[in-house]
Amino acid sequence: MTRSESSEPSAPVQTSGSASPSARRASRALALALAALLLSPSASAADQNPSVPDPAAAALFQSGRDLLDRGKWEEACSKFEASMILYPATSTLLNIARCYERKGKIALAWSAYQRALVLNRETQGEERKRALEEVAKKGLAAVEPRLPRIKLALRGTPAGLRVTHNGQDVPAAMLSTVIPVDPGPQSITAEAPGYMPFQRTVDVDEGELEEVPIVLERGDEGGGAGSGPRIPTWAWVAGAGGIALLAGSAAFRVDQAYAEGLQRGWCRDDLSGGCPAKSTKFDVDANNARKNRDFALFASLGSAGVLALGAAIVGIVTAHTAKPSAKSSAMITPWIGPGSVGGGIGGRF
Repeated sequence: MTRSESSEPSAPVQTSGSASPSARRASRALALALAALLLSPSASAADQNPSVPDPAAAALFQSGRDLLDRGKWEEACSKFEASMILYPATSTLLNIARCYERKGKIALAWSAYQRALVLNRETQGEERKRALEEVAKKGLAAVEPRLPRIKLALRGTPAGLRVTHNGQDVPAAMLSTVIPVDPGPQSITAEAPGYMPFQRTVDVDEGELEEVPIVLERGDEGGGAGSGPRIPTWAWVAGAGGIALLAGSAAFRVDQAYAEGLQRGWCRDDLSGGCPAKSTKFDVDANNARKNRDFALFASLGSAGVLALGAAIVGIVTAHTAKPSAKSSAMITPWIGPGSVGGGIGGRF
């Protein structure tokens, strides 16, 4: 089924002040051509054309035309856009393209002219179809020299890559392709797991082609975008080991205090080991051995825990100050002696 074309006329369109003299002349010629086409005797009012399926669309178009006659551009463009939603028509889309031009949205105007050429294939009447096609092609010819463009250049495509342009996702297929844009600032961001985030804003003027190289720098190994300095694994191990050693040391100190308490109770505060009131219920020698063992373990484990925590602190500090190529290493060597245990830490920090 074919669709007839809305036939309401449009007032001549002014161009933006930033266009060159030749662009302004071409734009005036385009506006006159569009107005002549829509005001031609062969064009009847939409409300008199029974082939127009939506009277509301025709009324909105007519209202937009009246607003243009009074120079009220913003209101007129809103009417054309509403009419286009209800009934897509080539003449309506051509007026919307001119609205975009006036607002300085060159890329949107270029896109609207392109869409008008496609939509015009459904226009009834060969003469009218040719006339609308000519208007659309003249519009493209006037806009294309002013069209700003950017090209996002990226070598390789890391896994999980996300590129945005002015907050909108850019498909991977669009990379290294020239993209029409509106004049003004263009914000480009890129991010991928394991890489530092990339962000850049460029200003693109009419008629310019701006190439934006996207450079992604690798982050710290195992870190994601925005991750801080990587703390070496051995520092975490040393810290956890230090805490465990100190906890064990505290447990033996508690047991030592308990043994001392028993001796005080049975030996009347005599902690020298003599214990004049020996009893078969209390083994003084065994209690002394327990107390001495607890003290040795308390001292050795506590010392080893302090060393381990100190090494962990050194590892954390050097992770923030060392160069990326410098690597730190440490080795914890446990030792066990008669009645005591401990450990030593050595390595390069």
